[in-house]
Amino acid sequence: MSKKAFTGKYTLTELKEYSDSSLLLLLKEEWGYLSDEKFEVIGQLTAISGPKSDFFVLENIKNIHTGESLAYPLDYSDVRQTVFVGSASGLRSGQWVIALVELSPKLERKKHNNPFGLKATEGGLRILELIPKSLRPDIHRTEDGPALESWLLDICYQKHQERIVKDIIKEGDALRTKMLTEHQQHQAELSAESESLKSKLEQQQEKLTAEAESLQSEIEQQQEKLTAEAESLQSEIEQQQAYINETKEKDKKLSEDITKKRNKLKEIKNQMDETHTMHTHAIAEFQSQKKIMVNQLDTLNNFIKQKAQMLRDLDLIEQQDIDNMLGKQVVDLKREGHDFAEIFNANPAKAISYIQAFMWQQGIVYQRKVLEDFFALLTTHDLIVLAGDSGSGKTNLIKSFARAVGGKHVIIPVKPNWTSAEDLLGYYNPLEQKYLATQFLDALFEAARHPETPYFICLDEMNLARVEYYFADFLSLMEERGEAPEITLYSDTEATHLVSEARNFLALVDEAKDKLDRADLVSFLDILRDESLNSKLHELCGFREGDSLLKYHGQLRKLMSSYLATPSKIRLPANVRIIGAINVDETTHYLSPKILDRAHIMRFSSPLLSNWGQIEAEIEEFNLDMDLPISLPASAMGIRTQYPVFDRNDKLVQTLTHLTREFLVPLGIEFGMRTIRQARGYESAMQPFTESDALILNNIVLHKVLPKLMFDGEKAIEAEITRKDKLLRMRDYLAEALNTLGGLDGSDSCIAELDQVISNAESNDWLVNYWSR
Repeated sequence: MSKKAFTGKYTLTELKEYSDSSLLLLLKEEWGYLSDEKFEVIGQLTAISGPKSDFFVLENIKNIHTGESLAYPLDYSDVRQTVFVGSASGLRSGQWVIALVELSPKLERKKHNNPFGLKATEGGLRILELIPKSLRPDIHRTEDGPALESWLLDICYQKHQERIVKDIIKEGDALRTKMLTEHQQHQAELSAESESLKSKLEQQQEKLTAEAESLQSEIEQQQEKLTAEAESLQSEIEQQQAYINETKEKDKKLSEDITKKRNKLKEIKNQMDETHTMHTHAIAEFQSQKKIMVNQLDTLNNFIKQKAQMLRDLDLIEQQDIDNMLGKQVVDLKREGHDFAEIFNANPAKAISYIQAFMWQQGIVYQRKVLEDFFALLTTHDLIVLAGDSGSGKTNLIKSFARAVGGKHVIIPVKPNWTSAEDLLGYYNPLEQKYLATQFLDALFEAARHPETPYFICLDEMNLARVEYYFADFLSLMEERGEAPEITLYSDTEATHLVSEARNFLALVDEAKDKLDRADLVSFLDILRDESLNSKLHELCGFREGDSLLKYHGQLRKLMSSYLATPSKIRLPANVRIIGAINVDETTHYLSPKILDRAHIMRFSSPLLSNWGQIEAEIEEFNLDMDLPISLPASAMGIRTQYPVFDRNDKLVQTLTHLTREFLVPLGIEFGMRTIRQARGYESAMQPFTESDALILNNIVLHKVLPKLMFDGEKAIEAEITRKDKLLRMRDYLAEALNTLGGLDGSDSCIAELDQVISNAESNDWLVNYWSR
């Protein structure tokens, strides 16, 4: 028996890769056991009280051969030096036993932080009895081995007769097994001789077989040659078939591409036809309106044409008024800058790159995607609302963008006391018989006189007053998509009154000249200086005491100037874009659903949160005079057309329809067909800048969906489902939809914004409000 002393200690890391069988062999070796012998140890039973029942463990474990104390070979000390026994009847604490051991289950070993942890096998305990002191024999050493007195062996034999018999039987079985093994070895030797003879015969057989196989090989070679030729032909056939299939697939794909392009061409043609129809309709409508206006103002126009010189001589109108009435072309503003078509090939994406660089040079910083989004929204002809805290760059974007495209901006501060459309457009004062215009209306008139110049009219702090009070009527007019909206300022009958008044005055002037034979007096100053003519006019005009010709002349001149400067109707100029700027706080009003439904919201955060390094990396270099803007024609900002049709097969329509049915309607949020058509219009407007469906959907959610989130999240929708549950599910749906479309990273994504809304709602008793911060 090899008795190996303790050789080392192991770390958990070293033992991690060992299998259970390897661990057991390693422990036996460390404790001085042979690898193939039974693993038995001596130990003393100790009872342990457990939460459910008592159990036993072995302590003071020793080597069964040497009696040496045993310890688990680990490099840390907080390990229980015990063997698990379990519960069993007939056992008591303090007994010494021999235990056949094995590794404990892995979970137990892991629990006790001991990869070598052992337990006694079932039925593997043998109780040891201590020899009484009176019977402790002397062991005598002889040349044949240790010896005891015979009476002690007799006692042991009698007490353990059955076990000794079993051991004798076991030794007999071992002897029998040995003899059987020797017999088998002898049989093997005989078999080997037989096999040798058999081998010689087989060699002869193999020789004959080899000759036969050689002939068979020749036959097989011929067969393989023929097979190879057949396979080669089959391969050629398969290649030809594959080529045919590939050609068919290409033809199919080409056919699909052709079909798609034909459908696209058809769609473009339909759009062109629709645009042509709209233009034709617009022209016809314009001609019709022009005809109506001509009919309505025919008397006045003819009167002015006929009496133009006399009206000028009497200082009632200016030459410019006559030119405007007769439709003479006004010279547009002189605009310097890089030609949009010539320099940038009429490409909006290239133009935006230059605009960003142009602004950067002037110390104005905006992300490329913000400028692209803003330009795309401008081409939709819809109302744009820029939202953000004071100083976040809302009005600065309008001003700097207008400068960058060679346009003009008009900033109109909204007053808290605005309550009607008159505050925006002005009104006709019947007492003064003149129209009292506003800065907003003057901007529209100015834009109409310069149709090639882009005009950006900004209603600054537009929610200081309730937007639906002063702007709703105008917003309804902006929904006209087939033609430019027409704004009625006052009744056309006022023109009739003016014509009658002017005609009567001129007739009285002529009558006075004829009676006094003073046809040589032409100008109004000459009439005033001539006392007789002045007195005659007083008489004919029926002036009372205190009235004067000069005062009457001033009133009549003011009436004609007012009418000629402010016609009764005006169409919204195609070169005008109306933009609102809002700051939501306790001093302002929330935008109503009607406004949100028709507007596009762009939200701005503090510029201090921008990644300026990333923006700087976007700036492109141009071999151009960077002090000059782009000379952008107003037509480059898109023409006014109908919204795209509601196509149920369109992916964006399907996504927004599902979003509406599954989430927005249960949340009490309106999202109608017009809004989805608006979204399709925005999708078309973004085509020059991106092919990312994810970015387009993301922006639509930011513009049209999130601004409408204002509700009580705790309100129940149905059994056990609240609005906050729907909101969280909508968040997951949008994240999955964006990921399916290619994904979108960054803090500007609608998911990041929606997470902020949810976080704010959680800390505010689940009152969901997109506008709260």
